[in-house]
Parts: sequence; C-alpha cells; structure tokens
Amino acid sequence: MVSTADGPRMRVNGALLLQYYGQPVVLMGMVDKVDPAGMTITVHASDGQPIQVKLQEPLKDNVEGLIEIHGIGQGKQVLCETFVTFPLQEGSTFDMEAYDQAIKLIHSVNPNPWKFD
Repeated sequence: MVSTADGPRMRVNGALLLQYYGQPVVLMGMVDKVDPAGMTITVHASDGQPIQVKLQEPLKDNVEGLIEIHGIGQGKQVLCETFVTFPLQEGSTFDMEAYDQAIKLIHSVNPNPWKFD
C-alpha cells in the first residue's frame, strides 16, 4: 500500500474514488455520523455520495461539519491517515457545489497535468 505521508494526493469526490483504489487521495465532505466505537465516520462527499472513512485509531474528540480526509482509496471507503476539521461556521458557508465542480474540472482535462503515477 502506498503511504500519502510525504507524497502527492489526488483530490476526488465519491464517484471518482472508485478509480483510485489503493492510491493516495483527498476527500472533502460533511460528517454524517460517527460509529459509537469512534473507528469509522460516514461522510457525504462533495458530490453527495456517502463514503465510509476507516480510522486507524478511535476518535478522541467530537467530529462534525466540514472535514478533509487524507488517506488511501478503497472502493467506496477511505483508509484515513489524517484528517482536517473546520470550524462549524466555515462548514456552513463552504460552497460544496463549487468545490465539486472544481474536482470534476480537474479530472476532465486530458492529459491530466495533476495526475501522478
């Protein structure tokens, strides 16, 4: 498995995640629910698709609102290496639709100068 700790990552939405199985990705979304054990988070990606995020250790703090997940794509899941949360006010004003359009635009360019192997 590739580690994303020091390398480049591809920004994806829920639909594009399937194309990046085993590869480093960044997924932005809104937290929907956290399992009681704190080991998984369900996130609605920028395109509205529900994505399960597997954590490497249980959450210590409450997680809600806008979140950016850095990890490894695993189909409709992401194995999380790190994540960034944003203040609730930022999440409520973040234009998720515009962000998703940017993701789609990045992936529509051929050849894609942002894609790495």
